[in-house]
Amino acid sequence: MKRLFAISFALCILSIAAFAQWMPQGGSDQDRRQGADRINAAKVAFFTQQLDLSVAEAEKFWPIYNEYNKDVEQARAGIRGAMMKMNDPNKKADELKAALKEYTDSQKKEAQLTENYITKLLRVMPVEKVAKVFTTEDMFRMQLLYQFRQGGPGGNNAPGQGGNNPGGNNGSRNPWQRGGNNNNNTK
Repeated sequence: MKRLFAISFALCILSIAAFAQWMPQGGSDQDRRQGADRINAAKVAFFTQQLDLSVAEAEKFWPIYNEYNKDVEQARAGIRGAMMKMNDPNKKADELKAALKEYTDSQKKEAQLTENYITKLLRVMPVEKVAKVFTTEDMFRMQLLYQFRQGGPGGNNAPGQGGNNPGGNNGSRNPWQRGGNNNNNTK
């Protein structure tokens, strides 16, 4: 369980760092919005394809998913804030205890949000698709990171949009995807 949490946390941090790299830092607000819009459009396309969402399912899925993401980001901000406090060498014991409580409370909040989110999604989608949401999130993060490594920040290709992108249709392969012809696979 600890290993799973560590991997999930690392992916979260890496995706945030990658997102920050893809967003123009010195650019205008409009440039940042365009970068965020590109990522969001790629995410919508990726999720729609991976989850095989019908139009009716997508209309119900996206409002729930977007609300969940907004709420869970607040919980994760609490986790990050608590971690910063816990890593501050100048904090006293009582401050560290408070930071530990903030950390666990934020984790509990995120877990509760996820549980509520699953319940809401099960009302509008089959269980098979709801179960794939979490793996799809991880796959999207990995593709996003892969894309950053391939094209660098500010590249023209969003995940799933072609070019030097394994999600595209140019025949290149994402090392995170299973199947296909990959010389690195050993059997």
